[in-house]
Amino acid sequence: MSRTDWVREIEARLAGGAKRDEPLARYTAYRIGGPARLLATPKDQEQLGWLVKFCRTEGIELFVLGRGSNVLVSDAGFAGVVVRMESSAGDIVIEEDQVVAGAGVELHALVERTCARGLAGLERLVGIPGSVGGAAVMNAGAFGAEFFDHLVALEIMTPYGETRLLGPDDVPHGYRTGFDPRSGIVLSASLRLVAGDPRELQAEISELLRKRWEKQPLEYPSCGSVFKRPPGDYAGRLIEACGLKGLQKGRAKVSEKHANFIINLGGATAEDVLWLMREIRRRVSEKFGILLEPEVRLVGFDRPVEELLAV
Repeated sequence: MSRTDWVREIEARLAGGAKRDEPLARYTAYRIGGPARLLATPKDQEQLGWLVKFCRTEGIELFVLGRGSNVLVSDAGFAGVVVRMESSAGDIVIEEDQVVAGAGVELHALVERTCARGLAGLERLVGIPGSVGGAAVMNAGAFGAEFFDHLVALEIMTPYGETRLLGPDDVPHGYRTGFDPRSGIVLSASLRLVAGDPRELQAEISELLRKRWEKQPLEYPSCGSVFKRPPGDYAGRLIEACGLKGLQKGRAKVSEKHANFIINLGGATAEDVLWLMREIRRRVSEKFGILLEPEVRLVGFDRPVEELLAV
């Protein structure tokens, strides 16, 4: 099937839920990224299941973007189908101490809702950008807490369009590692929380948000932490020790507030960010003998990550 034919087939099936050559910079926290050949927003699981099976059968690459908070999309964009999972207030269901949230729900919104209901466990994740689905893929964490700490089950859709329930033991996970998106698409997450005082939880949320604004360059577009924390140390400390705060390439810059953030000053390209990532890895490797591992996911590039970031 030709590229034009498969685009038309998906457009017809999704009935208004697909856009051709849509710039992905509009949907990423970095505000960087070329066009998707097709941006799809399935209205329900039936449409999503059809789309997943169709792409697998036709050999079309498919990527789930989520809230776009932990990705760097290439300047060339993505040649296949990018799926966005939308959400509504009804995608969060709370029954006693158990919470079920749709994959498209903003993680911050989930934290706010559960804490307001007097349920503790997610409060330390407040302010982390991204969706519930993204949190399950990355095992999002902050201040010593992780998403999988309270996970009961993930509902996923396999590459064959079938739905399955997975328990935490079914998903190998660890530091910034969770559900493997090559195994399917996260549809929802079930979590079990514990009782807490809403006022105390809100006070903790406010304090954690204050710390984030104080220490992170949230006034600029970014992907959050660029590199994972190496064992026994912090990527930000190593980068700062190399004197790299303020290093700039084009309109991308290593933040002077937090060295593990590369910010978009406005008009930065993916190549600008990649250049800084390579330079950071090279300098840290030379000074400390540590090869930093990227936390940000690179999407739409024509080479593997290790080639793109080779030092």
